[in-house]
Amino acid sequence: MQTLNRTHRAPAEPLPPHAADCHMHVFGPFERHPLAPQRAYNVPEASLAAHERMKVQVRLERTVFVQASGHGLDNGALLAALAEIGARGRGVAVVAPQAPLVELQRLHKAGVRGVRLNLYTFSGRHIGEPSTLLRTYERLIAPLGWHLQLFCDPTTLAALAVPIERCGVPLVIDHMGMPDAALGLKQPIFQTVLELAGKGAWVKVAGADRITRSTSRLTDAVPYIRALAQTAPQRLVWGSDWPNIGFHSRQQVKDGAILPHRELDAGELLDVLIEAVPDAKTRRAILADKPARLYRFDGD
Repeated sequence: MQTLNRTHRAPAEPLPPHAADCHMHVFGPFERHPLAPQRAYNVPEASLAAHERMKVQVRLERTVFVQASGHGLDNGALLAALAEIGARGRGVAVVAPQAPLVELQRLHKAGVRGVRLNLYTFSGRHIGEPSTLLRTYERLIAPLGWHLQLFCDPTTLAALAVPIERCGVPLVIDHMGMPDAALGLKQPIFQTVLELAGKGAWVKVAGADRITRSTSRLTDAVPYIRALAQTAPQRLVWGSDWPNIGFHSRQQVKDGAILPHRELDAGELLDVLIEAVPDAKTRRAILADKPARLYRFDGD
């Protein structure tokens, strides 16, 4: 179980200035920001302060808060964290497909620069055909210059390949497309991800532990990250996936049982990236330069 006050080891190589954790979640405090009634898990709180402690230990500077499925459409916890962290933070929110422009503008002012379409964790939340949803969100966020972050299972991602290629806003594929490290680089979904990245899609290098779930060796993610870096280093960003929510059934919770966060060392996750991408200039692009561009850390 991730206690959130654990020690994280320093990565094997120093991180570049402005290195960003581009995928993490805050939960709570639940007295002010409760979990949504429709959710697939009950988790402990995960505060900005705990994440900041981790960042200090591994020398990360910037943070991208990604709205977690457990908070549904209520971005309150994310917005509170953005207000506290200031210019070092950006957000990826979850909004209804019919969200009014004034709401999106309010989120933009708070530091949000993208919307997450999560068809994986609690798919029942989204009604409609995935390609139609993708197009709806594309039109919704285009006026703000935001990007669309897509999280879905490999079958859905493969079916969306053409709409992704044609998407008129920057599109970020979550968690490397969720390949299974046990199946090798030639598995169809990873070849699809490589092809999409080569044609302009962004890929979030997060979830090394997710794609190696069947092998239980984080280093089995190295060939996948290396292949992505060789294909499209200019469209990769890295994330810790902190606080590393436990694996679950992706179904509506039926009781109050708490799903513990998983025990992962952020330094070890960074070492996987370092092994996969030994060139310091390319790592700087993934950790600092490209996050600054995608999330517009340096201004709109």
